[in-house]
Amino acid sequence: MLGRALDMPAIGRAVGFALVAAAILAATLHFRRDEPRGFAGPAPASTPLTEELQRCQAVAARAEDDAACEAAWAESRRHFLTYDPTPRDASSPAASQKSSGR
Repeated sequence: MLGRALDMPAIGRAVGFALVAAAILAATLHFRRDEPRGFAGPAPASTPLTEELQRCQAVAARAEDDAACEAAWAESRRHFLTYDPTPRDASSPAASQKSSGR
C-alpha cells in the first residue's frame, strides 16, 4: 500500500503540471498590465514634417488628392529609406584624429 502512495513518476508529473500552470499564470499577470513600466523615453520633437503627416492622417482618404500630403509622404520616405554611407561620428574631430593615428 505504501508503494502505491509514493508513486514517484505520478508525483513528478503532478509537480511538472503545477510548475507549467504557475508559469502560465505568471506570464498572464505580467502581460495583463495596462500601464507600461519603466522609462518610455523623451517625446519625439515636433517638426513641420511631423505636423504635416499628422494633418494628412487626420484627413484620411481626402489626403490622396492633396499635393502637400503627397510631398510630405515623399519626404518621409526619402528620410527613412535613403542610405547615408557616412557614419554619424565621422564628422567629429575626435573621429578624424583616431583614424589618422593608425
